[in-house]
Amino acid sequence: MVLGSGIALGVYVPALSLKKQLERLGDHADFMCLEELYRGKDGVMEETKRSFHNDFRLAKISYRLPVRNQTAVDPEAERAFLNAAAAKRYDAVITFSGFFSEILKKLMAECPYYRGRIHAVHMDAGTSLSWKKAGVLDIDEIWLYRLEDTKILRCLEKPEVCPEKQNRILVHGGGWGIGEYRDIIRDLNAQGFPLDIVVYYPEEAEAVDAMNECYLLDPSWKAGSGTETYPDLLHFEEGRWVKFADSSQNNPLRLLMDRDIAVVSKPGGGTLSDSLSTATPLIFSEELAYYEKENRILWETCGFGIGFEAFRSASFSGSELLKMRKRLQETAAGLPLVADCFRPGTWIGGKTDA
Repeated sequence: MVLGSGIALGVYVPALSLKKQLERLGDHADFMCLEELYRGKDGVMEETKRSFHNDFRLAKISYRLPVRNQTAVDPEAERAFLNAAAAKRYDAVITFSGFFSEILKKLMAECPYYRGRIHAVHMDAGTSLSWKKAGVLDIDEIWLYRLEDTKILRCLEKPEVCPEKQNRILVHGGGWGIGEYRDIIRDLNAQGFPLDIVVYYPEEAEAVDAMNECYLLDPSWKAGSGTETYPDLLHFEEGRWVKFADSSQNNPLRLLMDRDIAVVSKPGGGTLSDSLSTATPLIFSEELAYYEKENRILWETCGFGIGFEAFRSASFSGSELLKMRKRLQETAAGLPLVADCFRPGTWIGGKTDA
């Protein structure tokens, strides 16, 4: 079973990707989002997302004051999950979010079968918010990359062999559209870079210059184990939004990353994984929280990314981006996949981490 969260696409997309990879390897994998265990909070969450999108300073302050609301868990949904897991006896339970920790502790206490069979996949280079609040949890930890070791350990997917990238740059603010990147858009355009811009609300397309292409994650899309698709990506064409690509088996945003020479974004863990999986350098906007700063430090140390001001100081050098891309390609080529941890004989009864 693979556990993710629809609130954060940097958790949802990697979790769904692993689920689909395991099934391609011949293993059945159930998939569940954290929100299925919580009482309805859609209205509050949407208001929070809009507030953070509109005010990056508010988002940063909020992340410095983390609050865990355990009372939001629906007791009936939790009990149904525990009973079903105990009955099904999965070979492995793989979680991408530390917010599952309390429930997984209960699962191990009630069903000792799961001791040694629960695995945490860390999407950040250090301990992120959800895991920092989880406390001590005796489970197997799988790291893609770690700042303390200055080391890249594995990747979720491998870069595709594709034609040379186009001289375009992708700009986005993660799943919540967070970040101070509007000035960056103007500066990059002034240097002659056409952009692929992922806006967060449909009306924002009206402010996009004709030099750029505009995309939108479909507002009607909802995460959940009932759908198990990637978010639909819409393209703004002749004044209307049209579907960009099929999202049932592949993340449409990856198509843009495969073709573009760089990505401008805050340094979220999911963005780092995308960078590695597509051999696409990152140009960093300001980080949101302490763990994103750790992500940025690691990527800059490895020569995979650069802060926007440093990129400006380097005269917006395309040759520097090409060097980063080569480093990413060479690094990813020699890495094992996260899915390799769950091949027969590689994990039962032992640690999967390198």
